[in-house]
Amino acid sequence: MTCNHAIFPRVVIIGAGFGGLSAAKQLAKAPFNVTIVDRHNYHLFQPLLYQVATAGLSPGDIASPIRILRRQRNAKVILTQVSGIDAARREVVAEGRRIPYDYLVIATGAEHAYFGHDWSSYAPGLKTIDDATYLRRRSAVKNPRSNLTRSSISSRACKMRDAAQCDTIERFTAATTRFLEHE
Repeated sequence: MTCNHAIFPRVVIIGAGFGGLSAAKQLAKAPFNVTIVDRHNYHLFQPLLYQVATAGLSPGDIASPIRILRRQRNAKVILTQVSGIDAARREVVAEGRRIPYDYLVIATGAEHAYFGHDWSSYAPGLKTIDDATYLRRRSAVKNPRSNLTRSSISSRACKMRDAAQCDTIERFTAATTRFLEHE
């Protein structure tokens, strides 16, 4: 379907995470001009960030380019940082640019919540690749060698779990052990 900008309503989706990409996909065959706005050129699969933090995966393994939307004829991607929304003019403001919309989807994800306390230095968040690589570096500096072994961690953790959970724990501890024993 080729979109005619004069006819179809404009949908602007802010954020190319799970919510933003799901919204764009649902609109793939609908009569809309869809614009996805994100500051990154990739979609981050956050459930695997812990594996990047423990050196089980590289950051590139969990980040997929959002160019996967190029096959969607009614969608385009704009890489920019959104700074505001002018609701009266129905425009998204992004780095000096104004992006008009008829419908707006805000799918920017979540932020860390410390419930009014400044606990970030004690409990750093894990929502971005930068967070994961920071934790990886911090762990390597503070724990160049660990006395925890794969078998001691997994045997304790698997005592009260089913086989699938135990396998996941074994994989996680194996990655952690490889990371901590690597020089």
